[in-house]
Amino acid sequence: MNQNSEQITRDTSLLIAPDQPLSGEQLKESLITFLGKDKCKIITMPPRKWVLEYRNGDKIFHLLVRACTYLGNPHPIYKKRVQLPLWFNEYAEEIIASQPDIDVRYIGVYHYEDSYHGDNIIFVDFKKDTYLNKKGHNSSAHVYTNDLFQGMTYGIFSKVDNSGNTITTIRCDQLEDYLKGHTKKYKTLFDLFSEFNHGFSFGQWLKSLDVIKEMHANKWPQWRQTEWAGWFLEYKFNKFTIENQVTERIRYVGSSLKRNVDLDFDLRFDEENFYGDLKASDIKKKETPGNDQENLMECIYQFGRFWYVIYEHETVKDSEETHYEATKGRNQYIRSVDPSYSKDEMSYHSRMKNKVRFVKMSIIELNRINFKEALTDFNQGHQPDGKDRKPKFNINKKVLENDNFVVFRYTYKIDQ
Repeated sequence: MNQNSEQITRDTSLLIAPDQPLSGEQLKESLITFLGKDKCKIITMPPRKWVLEYRNGDKIFHLLVRACTYLGNPHPIYKKRVQLPLWFNEYAEEIIASQPDIDVRYIGVYHYEDSYHGDNIIFVDFKKDTYLNKKGHNSSAHVYTNDLFQGMTYGIFSKVDNSGNTITTIRCDQLEDYLKGHTKKYKTLFDLFSEFNHGFSFGQWLKSLDVIKEMHANKWPQWRQTEWAGWFLEYKFNKFTIENQVTERIRYVGSSLKRNVDLDFDLRFDEENFYGDLKASDIKKKETPGNDQENLMECIYQFGRFWYVIYEHETVKDSEETHYEATKGRNQYIRSVDPSYSKDEMSYHSRMKNKVRFVKMSIIELNRINFKEALTDFNQGHQPDGKDRKPKFNINKKVLENDNFVVFRYTYKIDQ
């Protein structure tokens, strides 16, 4: 039964409707249309197997092709699959062994057409390496509505999913360039975050007083804040954007560095015209506070998307250590800099972090396709004067494992 699921139209609108998978002959036609009839040949194998051979110069590709369809109830309506028959792996292994110059690809084809928007075809390249390890039975490769949306938006979008599979979604007009390797060579925003992660303090235990002193020495305006781990992340990211001269692409606009025209978020991606927020979160916490509901919704509708960039850390609380050294050290250091500081040395002792170790980061994108599933209301209480605070969203960290939201992830492997 062809059940309703999420569909992406040619103008990237979201509809709930049955799938429209292409038949075998239509799959062949779609590939030949975008790769060129003179460069394609269909290799048939009994009983009903076929491979599309694509030649471009001295490069030869063998494309093993299936349609993308919804998994069906009870799976989420944003999750689709491509069924990979056992013979895909058998064929790929044979070609790798006998004709290693031929590049074998597992290709999914998403199709949806309506009378208003017309035909929409998106190709999905499932990097075969991880699927070749699945022996002895048919398997499925999964792709999400947001992955398809990203492919439509960027032309070519690639990521590693939560299971370690590399998938790339390709807008139909970009298929030939993608296979030829003629994609844009400039650094993407994901490349810039990779560079930051490479130089960031992943895997190191950061002690509170060391971090506080470093931020103060470098004149970071929020150096004395109690939630020092989050402010350290923002300090380091701002420093990275300046030192690497990428502020025309990514600007840190939080704290006192915000311009009059900037909205109340941490990051401004000027080149692609949208906002984001940096979050440092205890990896054991199931949720992390988001932003003001009204501001966030306006931001998504005005700019099309929003990024939460979440860095997770292991945490040792000061209450778990002896003598509350971090609490006392922080308050004594602030007083040594500012003699007017009036709080006692045990201020904030019940919540103070003694040290943290960053181990993981994720970027979740909220856009008009997916945001409703990611956010929940956050009850943040009242203002000091008793008035209600503006409603906020909470980020349920289950979304960090959900490939319909995550567009980039990094995990630091700690040597045991």
